[in-house]
Amino acid sequence: MTVQPEPLDRIVQIADLHFWHVVRNPFRLLSKRFVGNLNVWLYRRHEFIMSRAEEFAKSVVATGIETALMTGDFTSTANRNEYRMAQAFVQGLKHEGLRIELVPGNHDVYTFYSARIRRFEKYMGEFMPAGGYPALRRLPGGTALLLVPTAVPQLLSSKGRISNADVARVAALLDQCPERVIVAGHYPLLAKTYAYAQHASHRLDNAQALQDVLGQSGRRVLYVCGHTHRFSYVQDTRYPNVAHLSTGAFFRSDPQQGLQGEFAEIHATHAGFTVFRHTHEKEWRRDSVDIQPLVRD
Repeated sequence: MTVQPEPLDRIVQIADLHFWHVVRNPFRLLSKRFVGNLNVWLYRRHEFIMSRAEEFAKSVVATGIETALMTGDFTSTANRNEYRMAQAFVQGLKHEGLRIELVPGNHDVYTFYSARIRRFEKYMGEFMPAGGYPALRRLPGGTALLLVPTAVPQLLSSKGRISNADVARVAALLDQCPERVIVAGHYPLLAKTYAYAQHASHRLDNAQALQDVLGQSGRRVLYVCGHTHRFSYVQDTRYPNVAHLSTGAFFRSDPQQGLQGEFAEIHATHAGFTVFRHTHEKEWRRDSVDIQPLVRD
């Protein structure tokens, strides 16, 4: 039996809540929100069972872990009602004693209007780094956590983007990090793993530049994201010092896998990182996950 090293920090990663609200006022659907609202009506309201949120939050609290890393898509179309539900959920976790670290997802800036009026900042500002993103945080056990901005509004696609200026800022912040660092963004850096294959319209623009900065940093890096609604934990084939963790949506029903939700647990140790996957079928199950090759045979 393998003895796991004592963690310096334990982190719960929660991805892609997608709180949803159906908008029936046609005058509020004169933008990309029409497409998003249609998607909510046809799909998300059946996939994302919001009544599970509070019960599942209690399961997260029961782990005894003190830090929740939330990697975006708190909402489905960035409307006020969705944000109110998301804000209440995150405040509930904070009330239970969890330290909250978060980044926005593309659905949190779903329309140009919601981005322009800074709706994410209005509802989630109390949990954001004071200086915005990218931001370097220190967890209680000394682990470095680097929060990276990747979400931007788009007219039709679901693409993300990280600017060259932000990549340069990430590089400068990495120089301040110890040997091991967790880097968190909403979008994956890898377009394809054994668990998902992203269409070009859903990928992160300039991902290669960020991947190169992480790989050439001289640090052992765990890059953590959501967006795909699929779990994968893989080794970067170009940079052996970088691992990529994508976690499935927190309370999404996935009939193909027989799951009703999931979250990830990360242990930062002197030796590196250990990942556990929590999945809910009829009850919660916790499994240690070994890092996998990029694409399985």
